[in-house]
Order: sequence, then structure tokens, then C-alpha cells
Amino acid sequence: MFFTISKIFWLFAAPLNAIWLLVLGGLIIRKWKRALSNKILITAASLFAIFGFLPIGYNMTVFLERQYDRPTTMPDTVDGIIVLGGSFNSYLSEKTGYIAANSNISRIVDFMALSNQYPKAKKVFSGGSGHLLQPTRKEADDARDFLTMAGFNSTEIIYESQSRNTFENALYSRELLEPKAGEKWIVITSAFHMPRTMAIFKKLDWDIIPYPSDPKTDKQYQFIPKPFSVVGNFFLLGKSIREFIGVGVYYMTGKSALLFPYPPLPSPLDQENKES
Repeated sequence: MFFTISKIFWLFAAPLNAIWLLVLGGLIIRKWKRALSNKILITAASLFAIFGFLPIGYNMTVFLERQYDRPTTMPDTVDGIIVLGGSFNSYLSEKTGYIAANSNISRIVDFMALSNQYPKAKKVFSGGSGHLLQPTRKEADDARDFLTMAGFNSTEIIYESQSRNTFENALYSRELLEPKAGEKWIVITSAFHMPRTMAIFKKLDWDIIPYPSDPKTDKQYQFIPKPFSVVGNFFLLGKSIREFIGVGVYYMTGKSALLFPYPPLPSPLDQENKES
């Protein structure tokens, strides 16, 4: 139920969708309420201009990505590496017959690099279907095909294919792997997504080493967009708003440990570096 409600909610809350609905509502009532219609249409145009021309979404994403950095010193050994789903559009893969990777594919690239660096570590891909109406093909299927096509030994990878969101990524992976206290696990996800991920793993009492991937910004706040792109601004606005909403909702529904992990949660490496 949580998954279904979240999908339906975002259908209306996504910034461009919300603005489009305002325009549609303003046009529908224009015949009867011209003054109100004008106010609604002006509001929609103003929101489009503000969020489209100013780097608000970019700066919100910068805030998220600045929460966690990659470890400055990597451990000599790790027990396991988990990469969270979100790098493929399984719906398109199923419909076209081709692997449909998206802008988060750097997660898989980093996963491959770390897997080569730690050949003895357990390797896990966690991702099912995030599509509400077409859940047949799983992201794990795309990941397996992609890694095999890239010449990677995908038979050594554990595929968790039932999860549909970040909480289920962590929950089902924990149930599958049964990590023990003191083990070192690296978790890879997009940098903007790492704060929510860390809070969820903390809720499940699983200490992880964050390995942010797939940067969308240079982590420097901007007052003038560089380069200017209305589409790009709304792209980052949508991602960042979704994360902020996700952090709040996950906390209120008991799925994460913190309302917002700021200052950042320490990783097992932080304590180890202090002791050394």
C-alpha cells in the first residue's frame, strides 16, 4: 500500500506535473471564474519561471550531495558491496528488448570497479520493479544482462529482485544476507540519494560505509545557473524534492532513523580512523 500511495502521490506532486495541473485547472474554470482563472494561470507561469530559470533545484541537489563524501581511505578488506537499484528502466527494457539504462548508470560502473578491488567480498545488486502497473521485469534482470554483456562475471553476484523502494532495498538485503556485527559493508547509490539511504540502514541497525556515486552537481552552490537549462533545472528540482519528501515520509512512517541526517551519520570507517 505504501508503494502504491507513493507512486500516485508523486504523479501529482512532480513539479512539472503540478504546474501542468494548475494550468489545466485554470483553463477549465475560465468560463465561470475568469478572475480566479487568471490568478491560477499567473501562479503557474510564475512557478515555471522561478523554478525553470533559477538554480533552485540545482542548489537543493547540492545540499543533498554534500552530506556524504567517499571515504578518503578505503579499508583493506570488506565483507560485502551492495549497489541499490535505480540504474535501469525495466519497463522499457521489457517493451523494447534492449537494456534501458538511465542517468544513474554510474552506480553500476562504481559497483564493477569496487568488485574488482575487493574480489573476495560478497557482491549484491538490490532492485526489483519500481513500475506500478508493469512489475514483470525486474531491475535485477537488467543488471544481470548488463554485467554479462560487459564481460563481468555476473554469476558471483547475489541478486535481490523483490524490493520496490529504498526501504525494501535495505530490508530485503538484510534478510537475505544476515550481516553480522563488525562486518564492513559498502553501499553504493547516487550521491543525492545517500542521506535517505543512510537513515534507513541506521533504522535497521546496519552500519554501512557510504560510497556516493553518480554526482549530478559539482557540490558548489550557484546563484546564476551555469549552464542555463530549464529542462535541467526541473530535472534536478524533481529529484531533490522527491528526496526531501522521502526523508520526511520515511521518518514519519518509522522507516528511517532520522528526520534528516544532518550532520551526516558516521560510517564504520570514521570510528576506525579515529581509533587509529
